[in-house]
Amino acid sequence: MISDADLNELLESDVSSPTAAAYGVRKDDYSRLVAFGNVTSFSMEQVLHACARKFQLLKLRSDSSETGDRESNTTFAFGHAIGAGVACYDQTRDIKRAILAAFLAWDIDLFEEQERKPNRPDPKKSFHHVVWALYLYEEFYKNETDLSDYDVVKVEAALAVDFENGHFYVGHIDEQLQHQETEKYKIKENKTTVYNTVDPALYSNSDQALSYALVMDSVGASEYDVLYTIYSSTDQRWISMEFTKSALQKAEWLQDHTMMQSQIQMYADNNFFPKRGRSCIEFGRRCEHYETCDYNPDRVFGKRFSELTKAESFADLEAIKPFDYKFTWSDLVSTQKGIL
Repeated sequence: MISDADLNELLESDVSSPTAAAYGVRKDDYSRLVAFGNVTSFSMEQVLHACARKFQLLKLRSDSSETGDRESNTTFAFGHAIGAGVACYDQTRDIKRAILAAFLAWDIDLFEEQERKPNRPDPKKSFHHVVWALYLYEEFYKNETDLSDYDVVKVEAALAVDFENGHFYVGHIDEQLQHQETEKYKIKENKTTVYNTVDPALYSNSDQALSYALVMDSVGASEYDVLYTIYSSTDQRWISMEFTKSALQKAEWLQDHTMMQSQIQMYADNNFFPKRGRSCIEFGRRCEHYETCDYNPDRVFGKRFSELTKAESFADLEAIKPFDYKFTWSDLVSTQKGIL
């Protein structure tokens, strides 16, 4: 049972409270941030790489006055709930409070579960499966990791980068850890998958992990570890993978993003974002924009991509949500030169 004390703490505390970790995981302000035409994030960049036309349409839709909250379905609710529960457990080592955090993050009908498709494994995604996953995580944490040697410095740390060329990047870190004796940092990302076997190649060169370099440099850690704890819902087991990130990889991340921003600017200047047919099917279903992406977006949305509202400074971003870490391009270049 959840105690009255736990419930009172939740009601009286801010989102940095372990019990209230769910609120950060849900990232309710995400759609408002990416509505800015010159703001990107890891997930929006993945869309850009997959299909520039979809990137254009998502941006225009986010800017529309008719835009509602982010899509809610079993897959998203499952991932958010497990992320909230795991983050809470890492902070408190209390399974009851972890389940409460997961419950708060579950933003659809409590009894909804993902349907099993013919000739495919049972995805085992529902709230009662979330609870079971957290009990399995408690055993995994105690018997298969050294996480008890680390303190949680921050959960859902938000970061923003001003590239000083009219573009901004926003992101967040699931958990920032520090070893109790060596004081070495570790970044922890909590993931879910339907795969029974997880190839390290899925995560080892992740752009998302490289963006964490911005935070680590700010605390003087030129190299650090990224730990992925991954839950296979079909196999109902936890897997861990750890990678070290170097100064060279950070420099590559910065160069890659300046080139990506030039590409977006080129698309916007020409008012043409090309389609990529390979992305018309994703996760076994049609893209939500399939066929309608052929309509003239200028007429559908009443504006061009180049006319989207743009963030002018960190103040515009922080009017939507606060950021734990803020950097400029000049700051990052100066730090990299010092490291190299």
